[in-house]
Amino acid sequence: MGHFVSDSVGVKCAGVEKQQLLRFLCGIGFSGMEQHFHAGDVGLSVGEGMIVLGILFLTAFAAVGFLRLTVKKAWSKKLFHSFSCTFSWIFLALVWVMTCNCFLLYHSSAFEDRYMEQVRSENYSKAELAVLRDYIVVNANELAEQMERDADGYLIYKGDMNQAAVEAMQQVGTDYGRLQGYYPQPKEIYFSELLSQTYMMGYYFPFSMEANYNGTMYIVNKPSVICHEFAHLKGFMQEDEANLIGYLACINSDDAFFRYSGYMGVLNYVEKEFRASIQKSRKEYAKHPQISAQVYADNMFLTREAWQTVEKKAVVSTKTAKKVSNAATTASLKLNGVEEGMKAYDGVVKLLLDYYDGVLYGDVLVTVDAE
Repeated sequence: MGHFVSDSVGVKCAGVEKQQLLRFLCGIGFSGMEQHFHAGDVGLSVGEGMIVLGILFLTAFAAVGFLRLTVKKAWSKKLFHSFSCTFSWIFLALVWVMTCNCFLLYHSSAFEDRYMEQVRSENYSKAELAVLRDYIVVNANELAEQMERDADGYLIYKGDMNQAAVEAMQQVGTDYGRLQGYYPQPKEIYFSELLSQTYMMGYYFPFSMEANYNGTMYIVNKPSVICHEFAHLKGFMQEDEANLIGYLACINSDDAFFRYSGYMGVLNYVEKEFRASIQKSRKEYAKHPQISAQVYADNMFLTREAWQTVEKKAVVSTKTAKKVSNAATTASLKLNGVEEGMKAYDGVVKLLLDYYDGVLYGDVLVTVDAE
């Protein structure tokens, strides 16, 4: 559900796609509910507020529990009973919403099975991976030179990014039907500096059905992250699928900044796989297009100044916050049946290879090699 800095099989039941069946069982339809009620229509992040209220409630519950143990009075017993009943009903409601808006969707029809007609069961060759990597690098290099920057060389975006993200998703929805329909405004997280210590770029909050993003992170990351979280909102919970959808929404946008963000959003994943495939050979690496100095400069989570602010306000060390966050995210993913944990994000490389099969390589590449 969360999107971090980078370092399913479709099922059908009696002719009805599983995702449709799940929606029926939950008693809600994503497209219908999105249009009639959405926390995304509220200016601030409702989900973030719910988290704060939850922490306050648990603190109060713990205090009441301690009071019940130390004060043997009828009123303390009654107070503890009231808190216990409230907690039980809230817990049941949370489990129901998580089941409908999260757990079940991890096992619904996969984006790849629905929209990619031919998917290879065997591995792709090193040459095909290299073609994909070079394609992304070349496009990123070209777009980097077109971007507007300030006096310090940092990127500038003067448009309405939130609305542009909605339009990018609606545009890609013309090709992929499940992505059509209403999108709420994405929410910048108020506690973004705290979130930055965990290296989290954004998260989808299933209880309010909101796409939240880290407002402190470097601006080049924001379009692809927002579109990634929008993918979750449309029911695609697998992280690799959300990465692919975010990429497709951005690179097909009419906005050059969004296209740049799209390529930058997958660059680290593809570059990592490519370097591993050539065993980090400098000689082999030199045969391919090099990542430009400008792209290297833009390829960051936070600016230097932002990191200084984050560390200055930090209550706990960033190292500790990141370790705890990674452990919690890995546990959450495995609880939802994603056995590879946070490595699931890396799966976008395989999806990209499938997407471009027959376009950048496949029969095309075989013909070139044969010559």
